[in-house]
Amino acid sequence: MFLVALVVLLALRGIQLPPSAWGGPSGEVVYPQLTPTIAPKSWVASPPLLLNRAVVPDTTIPPRPRASVITYTVQPGDSLSSIAQQFGLSIWTIIWSNREAVWDAPWLIQPGLTLYIPPVDGVYHTVREGETIESIAEKYGVSPSALFNEWNNLKEGQLLQEGMQLMVVGGRDKYIDLVPPPPKPVVRGGRGGTSGVCQGVGAGIVGTGWFIYPTGSARVSGWYFYDRRNPGHIGLDYACRLGDPIYAADHGVVTIAGWNGGYGILVELNHGNGFTTRYAHLSELAVGCGQSVYQGQIIGYCGSTGWSSGPHLHFEIRYLGVPQNPQGYLP
Repeated sequence: MFLVALVVLLALRGIQLPPSAWGGPSGEVVYPQLTPTIAPKSWVASPPLLLNRAVVPDTTIPPRPRASVITYTVQPGDSLSSIAQQFGLSIWTIIWSNREAVWDAPWLIQPGLTLYIPPVDGVYHTVREGETIESIAEKYGVSPSALFNEWNNLKEGQLLQEGMQLMVVGGRDKYIDLVPPPPKPVVRGGRGGTSGVCQGVGAGIVGTGWFIYPTGSARVSGWYFYDRRNPGHIGLDYACRLGDPIYAADHGVVTIAGWNGGYGILVELNHGNGFTTRYAHLSELAVGCGQSVYQGQIIGYCGSTGWSSGPHLHFEIRYLGVPQNPQGYLP
């Protein structure tokens, strides 16, 4: 039946089978032998060329800037140049981003001081009242687009708030001396030293650990300690009139007496118990290097020297070199 059906199907399609397909001498079905056709050699495709991929043991990932501004605590033996090198930044980026902590006197950084470390070169700026994106960009010599970056998350037309901190990529501020400038003469009586940082100062009177107001008043005029409007500020600005007496907050020995960059005329007292105090922007000195002074003794006079916009006293209390909030130690 199978054979009959096959013949009928082939007949309908007009196809004839060779005799060998009908059967052999004994009547069995014999299928035709199909001999494979071998193409001429010229027709045979060449095997595809295989490329072996070289083995790369390490994956090289291009360096990316840090995701945020970080802080760094100055360690013994650190300098501004070594800190800048450690983070792959310009020394000026460190200085411009820590104006209050460093700009006044970059040669006076001490262990324990906290610095802002930006992710890229430029200026880390704290917004002041009335500032705009355009005014900040103009101040640092960049286009406003430099402030629209991954670290600031600003939007077009956004109003800035006092105290905001912004990364100004590629910004430049004023260049300052990186070494102490020559001393300036002291006006009153010549009793004060003029060498600035004192050399070879020995032990002397030790402080009580209790402090009094260096201006005789608690009235503040200017920045507070780590002010939200200026988080880098490491002291307290007390109000005083030009020529008002400035008093030692505790017993101590004079370790700085003279001109120190942005501090202007500066006095530093070592109290012998881990504490030091600094009195900046003075108009005149009343003490000299190595001198022992008593709590309440006049050490200088109110002024506006150095980086100062008007008469006031910039006052610092440090413990083991670390700036402290003066309001936590005063009456």
